[in-house]
Amino acid sequence: MTRQTLLEEFKILVKSVRSREFPYRAKRAKRIRWSDYDAAQRNEYPDVIHLIARTVDAASSGTGFERVRLDALGRESCSRPDLVKAVLAQQYDGRCNRVSIGYLSLLADHLGIEDLDWSYKTLERSYDDPDVMAMLNDAFFITQLPVRDLEHSFAADGTCHPTTIKQNWESAKDEILRLNSKRGKSKKKCSKQKRKRREFEKTILAAGTTFKIISSFAIAKTPFANECPYLRPLLDQIAGFYAYVERVCADSAFLSRENCTLVEKRGAVPRIFPKVSVSPKAKGSQAWRRMLTEFVNDTQKWLEEYHPRSIIETINSTLKRTQPTPIRRKLVIRKATEILVRICVYNIRQLAYLKHTRGIDLGKIRPLERPPTLLNYIQP
Repeated sequence: MTRQTLLEEFKILVKSVRSREFPYRAKRAKRIRWSDYDAAQRNEYPDVIHLIARTVDAASSGTGFERVRLDALGRESCSRPDLVKAVLAQQYDGRCNRVSIGYLSLLADHLGIEDLDWSYKTLERSYDDPDVMAMLNDAFFITQLPVRDLEHSFAADGTCHPTTIKQNWESAKDEILRLNSKRGKSKKKCSKQKRKRREFEKTILAAGTTFKIISSFAIAKTPFANECPYLRPLLDQIAGFYAYVERVCADSAFLSRENCTLVEKRGAVPRIFPKVSVSPKAKGSQAWRRMLTEFVNDTQKWLEEYHPRSIIETINSTLKRTQPTPIRRKLVIRKATEILVRICVYNIRQLAYLKHTRGIDLGKIRPLERPPTLLNYIQP
């Protein structure tokens, strides 16, 4: 196939796939064992509370820190593991600080919290305490241990979390992105754009497509941030923790020759959806040309390997539907910690589900010898 012929056929195929005119043969839907699903739903609450306690105990084991002083001199110190359990349980329930103190008093025995004689401000301050954040970092990776050796395919996508109940990202993103793309805006429009920026926090997630456990994430500086540069740090985090990465799927927001080369260097197959405007020319990236040539030669197989990417959209939707309250924290570092806590809660909840539906062994939840460091702020 000549270069010109390849380019022409490539553009035709991309247009037909985007317009849904390509005769794609969808896979047969998987059967659901409703008895397992019912068991997972009935036992979700006790399983999640139990897993929060186990995960935090594993994260705190061998750290050498039992108590930390959060507040100014003269205030009582609080157990560091108890604070981590409290913020995880708070985000799972979705209540504000004051109400959560009363709610946690009912669960103290189940969570293993010894002393709950706190002010609501103690709970709030824990979101920017460095020791609590360090334990949450360990807890995030501990929640991945049960599927660490079983998950080989990953997908990435970005989404925005509202910071006010008045906003919804799906409804507002078209207006926000349109304002950002305009040039020569008036001062009124500029001020409106700035207000919109503070109403959302953008997060780029990477997760396994088999078990739907979030494996890495990054918090962008603004909801307008380009997602493409974030694939490198996300993939570096995954490749450093998982034994084998077979495939990486992403939408066209991550499309670049650099990202295709990066995925292949990790031993994986890139499946990033192309745009009509791009060229199959290698320009120094054989991985780029190989991916687009495979798209032209066997479009059906290429799409079958790409379509698990939709699972990351399901994960984003589940994350917001199970934790529908907006981001409550106002300080930047506390917002980042709240997003990390919500992701940990999502993973714990998913493990409770996998225990009943996939028979995943939760006995693998244990302390990490050398826990990786999660990059909460990745702002290219």
